[in-house]
Amino acid sequence: MKRTYLSALAVAGLIGLWLLSGQFGDDAPAQGGSPATTTIAIPSARENTGPSNRVPVRVRDFTARAHATVSIVRGRTQAYRTVALRSQTSGYVEKLPYSKGSRVSGGETVCELDIDARAASLNEARALLRSRQLEYDAAMELAEKGHRSETQTAAARANLDAARAMVKRAENEISYTKITAPFEGVIEELPVEIGDYIGKGTVCAHLVDDDPMLVVGHVSEREVGKFAVGDRGTARLITGETVEGTIRFVAKSASQETRTFRLELEIPNSDYRLRDGITAEIAVHADPVMAHFISPALLTLNDAGEIGIRVVDADRTVRFIPVKIIADTQDGVWITGPPEKARIITVGHEYVIDGLPVEISTEPLTIGNAS
Repeated sequence: MKRTYLSALAVAGLIGLWLLSGQFGDDAPAQGGSPATTTIAIPSARENTGPSNRVPVRVRDFTARAHATVSIVRGRTQAYRTVALRSQTSGYVEKLPYSKGSRVSGGETVCELDIDARAASLNEARALLRSRQLEYDAAMELAEKGHRSETQTAAARANLDAARAMVKRAENEISYTKITAPFEGVIEELPVEIGDYIGKGTVCAHLVDDDPMLVVGHVSEREVGKFAVGDRGTARLITGETVEGTIRFVAKSASQETRTFRLELEIPNSDYRLRDGITAEIAVHADPVMAHFISPALLTLNDAGEIGIRVVDADRTVRFIPVKIIADTQDGVWITGPPEKARIITVGHEYVIDGLPVEISTEPLTIGNAS
């Protein structure tokens, strides 16, 4: 038993000596107790770096080209004006000279009511007017001879004026039985039928003026300054048609709900082919500006959060140039801000900073890169 204990103690002693001898591993910690680390030094933009220390980047030479900017607004077509023709009197509908969809001229009768007793009322009013006229003439003769007072003469004059007013009201009541079109247009709706009884204020028909036609859109706060009354524009309809017109209205006040501004493009429609309510896209062309066409992948941000590009100047130093995107397409974006000729970094712009010297390699020009 004692021999077993002695053997175990001997083995434990040998293991302890082996661990203390440093043979457990070959890699010893560096002096001071800290493991060794490897660092890569990136040259600062302020260091006087030589050609061998310059960061390699790839560049491409761009030349600005004239680009006509186009502002796009989505909207729909809308009739120039629409009015509900309402009755000014009551009665039965006697005639409907035109059917729904008919085109009428201004002044033509659209709905006609039964005159009923209105003709008799007019005859009665005219008879009373003749009587009042005779009474007034007699009163004037007596007044000239001094047999009538001024009060009696004034009363006769008042009775005559009242009779005239009664005739005018009776004539108006008869004229109200004919509801006419205030302008040329198309009868869009006829909500009444012959024989219907309608009261004062009842809608007899809806009239639409479709020449010219409007294309109405709503412009954001950022874009509204690009549009002005009198500007020429085009509208591309969802039907495939493209029409041209002139901006006739740009709202001065924004909608409280959407914070957008109403825009109206007036389109001639003398052949009446355009319809109300068709989805459209308004395009207004501005004067051409000099701009660069680049891939959006070349855009980057500076420390201030400005969007721009990084270029290499004549002494092969990186410079950040803020840009403004004026148009974007599926193939790239049009920007303003850089000079007419710019050497833009296309590969490596994410790894360099403003003022850093670089070693460049130039990409060959391709279609669309420069003009």
